[in-house]
Amino acid sequence: MKMRPRVLVSNDDGVVAPGLRALAHELHLQDFCEFAVSGPMGERSAQSHCITIGKHLHAFNIEVEGASEAFAVDGTPADSVMIALYGPLLSNPSFDLVVSGINRGDNCGLHVIYSGTVGAAREAACKDVPALAFSLDNHAARAEEQYLSAAKYAVCIIKATLGILPGAIPRPFFSLKGYVVNINFPGEKYDANYTGLHLCFQGQHCSFPDFQEVEADPHFSTANGTHGHGGEEGHHEIHAGNVVMRAFRNAAGMLRTDTREGSDSWAVARGWVSVTPVGLTSDIPLTFSDAVSREDKELREALGVMLKSVAAELKVKVAGLPEVAEVVLA
Repeated sequence: MKMRPRVLVSNDDGVVAPGLRALAHELHLQDFCEFAVSGPMGERSAQSHCITIGKHLHAFNIEVEGASEAFAVDGTPADSVMIALYGPLLSNPSFDLVVSGINRGDNCGLHVIYSGTVGAAREAACKDVPALAFSLDNHAARAEEQYLSAAKYAVCIIKATLGILPGAIPRPFFSLKGYVVNINFPGEKYDANYTGLHLCFQGQHCSFPDFQEVEADPHFSTANGTHGHGGEEGHHEIHAGNVVMRAFRNAAGMLRTDTREGSDSWAVARGWVSVTPVGLTSDIPLTFSDAVSREDKELREALGVMLKSVAAELKVKVAGLPEVAEVVLA
């Protein structure tokens, strides 16, 4: 009997978020894989790849439509994936693919650095598990119905990644190891009428903060140097003497968009579903070479063939593919 592929689903908006629920519903509806859920119990956006050290992680089982197992974790998105892959939380911690999302709000450009959605996927990629991150460019999307179009596309991309779409590469996992494939869906202006799929580069799209001073929390204490997640609370007392406590709120400020053709934010603004491979390392090569590494070439080939199979299945356009995408890997 052929084993069904296993998929782990996580996010950063919390396990009850409509984006995750819409994705789970579509996975259940299409019934081609076994999937489990491990995600933060509440909103943990902009946590990047933060993990919890020095305190216990609590988790409890929840109901998610179609999931073989589902847990809410009192930790970060990366914690949720880490404990699912390397802890005793799930009965079977072995997965063929990890997907994160569907996030409320885009993760284009430099938002990738801050994103807990991408952080959850990156944790899987760090451990050589292929990973996809899905985001919807609509910060007002608070109902499951607003994610249905994105979920249909997402599940088709998942099928192509697993090699079970006509024309897809059978299990192109080697090519995808060490990368996160970051996918962004256009907002409600386009909804079901996406222009198509566009292979993109990561742009310079970035939100700037606008800090506003607010009333200080009377319960905040300088004796608790960590004041939150990820440390040993109460073990870092600061002897500050007479202090004037001030508090600030990080509000949304100016948005810098990247209008260069082919960038992820450029594509999403024009109705394309952007597909961007993101690497795990960020060092700058110290030697000059025009040669494309074998791994990069294989990644481009795999993504090209995957996107063509998705476009054929959904009957939409595909753009931004390199010439090597014409090569079908053995």
